[in-house]
Amino acid sequence: MVTVGLFFAGLLAYALFSRVLDRASITSQIVMLVLGVGFGVAIQGSSEIAFDTELLAVAGELALILALVVDAARIDIGALRRGAALPLRLLVIGLPLTIVAGTAGALLVLPGLTLIEAIIVGALLAPTDAALGAMVVNSRIVPRRIRQALNVESGLNDGLVTPIVLVAASLAVAGGDPAEASWITDAVAEIALGAIAGVVVGVLGALAVRLAVTRGWMLEGTHWIVVPAIGLLAWYVAHELGGNVFVAAFAAGLATTAAYGQVPKSFLDFAEVGSELVGLSVFFLFGTLLVPMADAMSVPTVIYAVLSLTVVRMLPVAVALRGTRLRGPTVAFIGWFGPRGLASIVLTLVALGDGAGRPPFGAPVVSAVALTIALSVILHGLSAGPAVTRYGAFVATLPDDATERKKTTELPTRRGVEGRSVAAQEPG
Repeated sequence: MVTVGLFFAGLLAYALFSRVLDRASITSQIVMLVLGVGFGVAIQGSSEIAFDTELLAVAGELALILALVVDAARIDIGALRRGAALPLRLLVIGLPLTIVAGTAGALLVLPGLTLIEAIIVGALLAPTDAALGAMVVNSRIVPRRIRQALNVESGLNDGLVTPIVLVAASLAVAGGDPAEASWITDAVAEIALGAIAGVVVGVLGALAVRLAVTRGWMLEGTHWIVVPAIGLLAWYVAHELGGNVFVAAFAAGLATTAAYGQVPKSFLDFAEVGSELVGLSVFFLFGTLLVPMADAMSVPTVIYAVLSLTVVRMLPVAVALRGTRLRGPTVAFIGWFGPRGLASIVLTLVALGDGAGRPPFGAPVVSAVALTIALSVILHGLSAGPAVTRYGAFVATLPDDATERKKTTELPTRRGVEGRSVAAQEPG
């Protein structure tokens, strides 16, 4: 239980010195990760590590479920349809190419991996986490089109990647034999049941909330209960049906906003804050578990992690954005800010299974994913402030008719700590 006490002490310390740390672009995730690594060194070889692993699985599942339902429910479908060009390119072209590039890189760099293991690595590291670059998606000196593209991409790609990870992990459990029909049936059933559970809970929940609001049955002070309750109810129903709980949470969020209309901010705030708080515990626990993983890391692992954060992300983004008339610095800015975080950690745990059977992949996959996430937390966090400042200066030199400055509808964004650069005038 020392783990729990240290986490809350670290959380309080971060809050007390957050303004000072923000000036150095040190994020809450960096603080929690470094604190976790230090604690991991201190308790190495003790029984506390086993407790941390179990706690990480529980906290990670809760944090990701809340994040998925909030990200999906936050979507203003009408506004997204009017300004969807950039995020759709990133999701429809960039995301599949990122998985392909990640798979190819894993086969070339990481020794001894099978094709299915390489696909799992590529899929696990494809989703991005805007919370690690909150300054980017909340900064008003970054053009609205650019920060909203990053925000929408991050909000939707983890939900889209989840079925791919499930199918790949099921195939790996089947021994990599596509002719073995049971893995297909199991994977499709798990995804379908999760989607059905999410849609049913989301639609019924949204209709019930709309009726309660219309009739005046709800106190405003209870609005915060709605989205967490819908997300976790979808989790429960999917679990009981044997469906995937993450697909259910994502589908519930989409169904909620489709049936209700744009979900009021008061319904989303608590779930988002709760996801952030539990998410910070995930980064702390992840840090403690990095220490025993260190022995499995090698030079090829480091090379792959660097490639994953650069070429594997940036090249697909450049391809996806061809023809948009965005300037080179803008394409590079979008390509760089694809931080890996919560979704990659939790989906790795999901793909590993509950420990009852043989894991579908070995230590090289886990170490490559873990090192990439750790580097991303630090590098993307530290670079967010300076990069936003430099990019903002570049945007200020652009003409009013530049593609970057093209007017677009304001979309709801992730809540975030507003750093130094947020107060500046929005360029478009």
